[in-house]
Amino acid sequence: MSSSVSLSQSPNRLLGIVVGIVLLLVGLLGFFVATPYPFATPQGGVVIGLFASNGLLASIHVVLGAVLLICALSAALAAKLANLLVGVITLVLGAFGLFFDHTAANIFALNGGDNLLHFIVAVLLLMVGYATDKLIKPRVKQ
Repeated sequence: MSSSVSLSQSPNRLLGIVVGIVLLLVGLLGFFVATPYPFATPQGGVVIGLFASNGLLASIHVVLGAVLLICALSAALAAKLANLLVGVITLVLGAFGLFFDHTAANIFALNGGDNLLHFIVAVLLLMVGYATDKLIKPRVKQ
């Protein structure tokens, strides 16, 4: 796994690793607290006293965290694209939580802490994804 742009030179790679680890941890902890609840339901356990979670939300966090980590460890362009994609997904999750928190449609068991986490992650990933690593070009095989 090599990249022409080192980890210390790419904000996208560095942020992808940090946010990827955070999402993985929140997702894995979410599985433990969500065990007694159905997979996709408004009810769920609470992770570290802040984030509600059920099996569906924990699965999403694990997948998004893994995508960020894998891409950040592979190449700067992959990290940039992953940051943008995961940023959009977490923005949608945050918006969903604002509109459907405390309703039967809240299949992710989102609460205010989750919404805040999703919006912070979305803003960070989208800002770094759009604003940095502008000189990265895909390699063309000759």
